[in-house]
Amino acid sequence: MKSAEDATIKKVDFERERDEYMEKRIRRAVNRLNKMERELIIRRYMTLEEPYDYEVYNEMGVSESKFYRIREKAFYKLAFALRIEVHKEGHP
Repeated sequence: MKSAEDATIKKVDFERERDEYMEKRIRRAVNRLNKMERELIIRRYMTLEEPYDYEVYNEMGVSESKFYRIREKAFYKLAFALRIEVHKEGHP
């Protein structure tokens, strides 16, 4: 039974360390964004509440279309910083 307990403890420790590493990586990448991009990502995706897009763009004082342009640039920059492959729709 000891080996099963050890395996469980190792798995929990690994998951905790992975989560901490990913959180640091993501926070570092978000901090590299410009002010508007960072504000959008933090307000929309990094809070405990889950606001709707329209709530965030109203709070930020930007139009809906500007909100989506800022978000697209922010996601692209985050994907690049996190080394996530990005494909434009309609392209392989």
